[in-house]
Amino acid sequence: MRLCLIANPNSIHTRRWVRHFADLGHDLHLIGEKTLTAQPPAGAAFHDLTQQNNAAKLRYLVWAQAVRRLVRQIQPDVLHAHQVASAGWLGAAAGFRPLLVTAWGSDLLLGPARSPMQRQLARWTLRRADYITCVSQPLLEAALALGADRQRIELAPWGVDTTVFRPGDASAALSMTGEAGPLVLSIRGVQPVYQPLTVAAAIPLVLARRPDARFMIRTYSADAGLLAEFRRQVAAAGAADAVAYVGDLPDDRAIADLYRQAAVVISVPSSDGAPQSVLEAMACGAAPVVSDLPSLRAWVRQEQEGLLTPVGDAHALADAIVRLLDDPALHASIRAAAVRLVQQRADRRLCLARYEAIYQHLAAGQRPQPTPSISGEKH
Repeated sequence: MRLCLIANPNSIHTRRWVRHFADLGHDLHLIGEKTLTAQPPAGAAFHDLTQQNNAAKLRYLVWAQAVRRLVRQIQPDVLHAHQVASAGWLGAAAGFRPLLVTAWGSDLLLGPARSPMQRQLARWTLRRADYITCVSQPLLEAALALGADRQRIELAPWGVDTTVFRPGDASAALSMTGEAGPLVLSIRGVQPVYQPLTVAAAIPLVLARRPDARFMIRTYSADAGLLAEFRRQVAAAGAADAVAYVGDLPDDRAIADLYRQAAVVISVPSSDGAPQSVLEAMACGAAPVVSDLPSLRAWVRQEQEGLLTPVGDAHALADAIVRLLDDPALHASIRAAAVRLVQQRADRRLCLARYEAIYQHLAAGQRPQPTPSISGEKH
């Protein structure tokens, strides 16, 4: 099939998507709607909208016309917009069918609440889509609330590549009592939605009880001002020597290697569509501490696959981290259950096989029949 994607070319999820479907032999075109910050994803013909006009007030008018021209030149079997906002708006404006739109997270959970214009654009995009996929149940419910047709929508997560994201040898993992001290890894970018200052406030609270703990903060896609404030708070608390920072990593194997070093991973956003990075860390055997949100409760049960904490509560976050570090039996139980969950319910091969079936139905002029999600909503 010839597939045309509209997506952020810098996103690791876009890059993985291109690689997977190109490896299957499909002819891929990628229309990028964000300024490229690295090499374009290998495996797709790349079309950069930002080279045409990137002025904030005019770009979508210009880009919509450009996308219409491009899609008519490419003549794909399916046009697939990744995210309802931005890419979805452009896909809807292209006037091409079949159009598949996939909701990722903030594009539906936060965007429509920001302005009446974004809400109307989301409604319009969902109405024009031939089919809609959502990577979590809260996203599906948000799409339905905005008027999506229940017969043209399904819950379809992306899944985890369990050949890469898998546990390492127990002897290779950092010991919870070793001289180096246990590693606590914050796996989300330093952006407001991921509550990094809650993490900063929790660090000295943990160190007061576990002075051997070490923290590592992922700084990819960081808000510069927020990262500076994070560092300032950590230094003011006298905790700077216990905190390290790591930015972009070269590939999934490097990310998995980092996850395998962690005794505990933390992800405490105020909103989350699909906990992709959490599932990947769980697959590597790290014990997660996550926000108590519906999208996360679909995967993490309290004291079984991880610990849940209230959004924005640094004391609760610190208590949960220390509990895992102090209770080897609980840690081992959660680690084993987390690995088992991902292997049974979130294997990427099964999840993306469903997306290929959706492509095939749409390319044949058929409406896919919504199926129960591979992930399900119950354990």
